Amino acid sequence: MIVTKQNQKRLKSLHKTCVLLEEELLKIKISQLYKKILGRIPDKNGLEFYTKQLTAGTKTLSDVEKLLLDSDECRIIQSAPKFKSHYSDGEITKIIESVPEQTNGVFTWYHSFRFGDVYAPGTITSLRYQMWVSSIIPENLENKTVLDIGTADGFYSFLCESRGAKKVVAVDWLEFPGFTAAHKILNSNVEFRKLIVDKSYVGFPSLKSKIGTIDEIKEKFDIVLLFGVLYHLPNPVMVLKTLANITHKMLLISSHIIDSKEPAMYYYPEGSLTPSDTTNWWIPTPSCLTDIGKRLGFNKSKMVDTYDFDSQKSTILQQTEEVKSGIRRLHKIGLFKMEV
Repeated sequence: MIVTKQNQKRLKSLHKTCVLLEEELLKIKISQLYKKILGRIPDKNGLEFYTKQLTAGTKTLSDVEKLLLDSDECRIIQSAPKFKSHYSDGEITKIIESVPEQTNGVFTWYHSFRFGDVYAPGTITSLRYQMWVSSIIPENLENKTVLDIGTADGFYSFLCESRGAKKVVAVDWLEFPGFTAAHKILNSNVEFRKLIVDKSYVGFPSLKSKIGTIDEIKEKFDIVLLFGVLYHLPNPVMVLKTLANITHKMLLISSHIIDSKEPAMYYYPEGSLTPSDTTNWWIPTPSCLTDIGKRLGFNKSKMVDTYDFDSQKSTILQQTEEVKSGIRRLHKIGLFKMEV
């Protein structure tokens, strides 16, 4: 058989095509393992690494599966709260997949959820971070009432309900699609109220005539949650004063903080904390926030823990560092407990 130069080119082209098809098939299989074990699509580096390993023959798909099962990420998922549902895993998956990824710029799953054996990974926060925040919430909430300000898709609201709270009210400026889906999956009794936190409406001018504010809340709650909200407020002291009036026992706060001992609150120009989010305003030092709490009537006001900003591993948030007025300011996240 005579192989012409033209045929050689065709054979090389065919071989190259076969190699590319084989790599694409491997990527599909790797992606399926990521989805099955970690509940998400693979990151670019992970996908490329495992594809190269499989192509070179140094690892098998079984090896990749074992590595993913042994990963820290998988262990965190397995140790996370498992919300109970009367739906089957298949039905839960259908409900999750029926929700659009974004609605008016709002992410479907802001937080990460584990419904039975079905995992819905969050777009903004990681399970590691959520479990850290959850550690400040009492394990036993029997006969307690809870108000969750800035609930997003309601992870902490549903968690409090699962810990026995007799009443949970979740508040945000709109009902996130993830909240609606989770509420259905859990057959929850959590009450949602469409309210804005800061009555100045700065940053939300179009909402002023459409919804109310938390000033309309007249009943008191045993526990009030303010997770990931404080730094979004143009008037944080005013909002904290409002919350002090409706907190019966305990106000729990997670917030970006500035790692400094001075009692100060730093203003952040638009887009400087998170480029994609223009609603960030003030970030306090720990001593500033705890002192404000005491002045507003919380007899016990303290920071109980801190969290490195970059270890949240958000797909949007990024750690930033600034130097201003000779002060090196590192962003961290602080967890605060204020008791009446």
